[in-house]
Amino acid sequence: MNCKRISMAVCLFVVACGGEDPEPAAEPTAYKDMSFAERVVFMNDVVMPEMKEVFVAFDAKFEAMDCTTCHGQGVTDGTYAMPSAQIAPLPGTEEAFLEYVKDPEAARWSQFMFDEVMTRMAALLQVPTYNPETHAEGFSCSNCHTHTVEAP
Repeated sequence: MNCKRISMAVCLFVVACGGEDPEPAAEPTAYKDMSFAERVVFMNDVVMPEMKEVFVAFDAKFEAMDCTTCHGQGVTDGTYAMPSAQIAPLPGTEEAFLEYVKDPEAARWSQFMFDEVMTRMAALLQVPTYNPETHAEGFSCSNCHTHTVEAP
C-alpha cells in the first residue's frame, strides 16, 4: 500500500515537473519576404479561403471562386501576375471614377471593394491600406485592377 502511494507521488511529481519548455513558435514570414513557392502556399492556405468567404458573403456567385478569379491567365502561365487584365478595368482618372460610381451597381461593388477587399487583403499581405485622402502608399485597387486610359 505504501509502495502504491510512493508510485503515485512519483507519477504526480513527474507530471507536475513537465519537460523542457518548448521552443517558441517562429514568427510568420512577412509576405514580402516569402519565396514564390511560399507565396503560392500562403495564397492557397490563407488568402483564398478568407477572401472566398468575403466574396461569397457579398455575392453567392463567388462560391466557385478559385485562383483564376483574381489571377486569370497568370494561373495558366504560372506567373500569378497582378494586376490582372482579366479583372474588370477601372477608370483611369479620378473624374472618370466619380462618373463610374454614379452607376448603382458600380457604386455597390466599389464600396464593397473599398470596405472589405482592400482592408482584408492589406492585412493578409501585411501592408498598409491605401489612403485616398493622403495618397499614402498602400494596398489599393491598382494592386488587382488595371485602369483604362481616358481620352483627353
